[in-house]
Amino acid sequence: MRIWIVNYYAEPPENDTNHRYFEFTKHFKEKGWEVVTFNASFLDNAVSREFKERQIFLHKQYDGHDFVHIKSPRYKGNGLGRMKSIFTFAWRLLRHRNEFERPDVILHNVHAPFDFPIVLAAKKLKSKYISEVWDLWPDNFVNFGLVSRHNPIMPLFYAIEKWIYYHADQLVFTIPGAINYLKDKGWTTTTGGRIIEQDVHYINNGVNLGYFDHNVTLFPRKDADINEEGIYKIIYMGTISFANHVKMLIDTAAILQSNPKYQFYIYGDGAQREELEHYVQDNSICNVHFKEKRIPLYEVAWIVSQSTVNVMTYEKGFGYMGVSSGKMFQYLAAGKPIVCNINIAYDNVIWDNNLGVAKDIDSPAELASIIQSLAELPKDEYDAMCERVRIVAKRFDYSVLAEEEIKVIEAALRR
Repeated sequence: MRIWIVNYYAEPPENDTNHRYFEFTKHFKEKGWEVVTFNASFLDNAVSREFKERQIFLHKQYDGHDFVHIKSPRYKGNGLGRMKSIFTFAWRLLRHRNEFERPDVILHNVHAPFDFPIVLAAKKLKSKYISEVWDLWPDNFVNFGLVSRHNPIMPLFYAIEKWIYYHADQLVFTIPGAINYLKDKGWTTTTGGRIIEQDVHYINNGVNLGYFDHNVTLFPRKDADINEEGIYKIIYMGTISFANHVKMLIDTAAILQSNPKYQFYIYGDGAQREELEHYVQDNSICNVHFKEKRIPLYEVAWIVSQSTVNVMTYEKGFGYMGVSSGKMFQYLAAGKPIVCNINIAYDNVIWDNNLGVAKDIDSPAELASIIQSLAELPKDEYDAMCERVRIVAKRFDYSVLAEEEIKVIEAALRR
């Protein structure tokens, strides 16, 4: 059997910060299935330079994994350029679908409404089609204030989203509240729509625990900050954009800077990084340290394992249907307490299992108090919490999640 994994944002394994499809591919291939991943070319500058004039596709192999890079326009920000690039990627695969060996199944990481041509490609190829959704586009556009709910384009966007889901043989969501989202829209058979609820599955992102532990041992970093003993290391790892509300963490650090034991380390990049770097400098916040914008995934394991507390921050409204943040699973594997400044709806892994705190936190002062309470727990209580974090991580090991994904694919084939 042949599977196409179509994900605009997929990257080769050595660059990708979310190894979901890389891990799934390993398990698919163990079953004797052929797998090809299609992604956008511009994500890797070296790949982009390999394209010749008028060349649309570039076939490459990474550690035995087959990739087809599709030439896609570069863009900046979240505007029309991004929409155009995603659509171009999908349209080119639709137009040139017959240049590749026909897949039995297309597993599509959906960015509704812009990549709807992938559904048309599946229909024309007579392939089974699985929608896999990590983010509720276009609903998130409204939820984060990027587009008004009353914008006349939104009904069209929602209609295309519904059309994509209606044509899926199976649907996979990485957020646990997805079935409620579909019901609220009136798209399930029980609420007047066409989506059969048994065809909707929740499979979150995860972590390869064996790979993580291997990397902690093999790739320690010569970083004087992280190697310093006798301090509380508060670590944020991930995107630095509006939705991530990293400013709240910085203001929290400012409250705690009178105690030199509290040091905050921020890894990652995004639209707000430069602005926040200036904010730290202008306000003389001495215990916030902006670290690398991008590091290999294999180095992430050691960093988050050295923390006292790992932190996730988001704008209010994020996580209203659950969270599938890649960093959460790295934090779980690290076995350290986790703080999140929002209540994670439907499946609050952190709060429900007493792995730290995940609730709506209203102010930097409250967040500072929570971080202090965890960092300064008595040693036996702190160690017990660390152990609980690691136990819960086993639920999200990719060996477990891949078996769930395989069952979804087999269900699609039976349709």
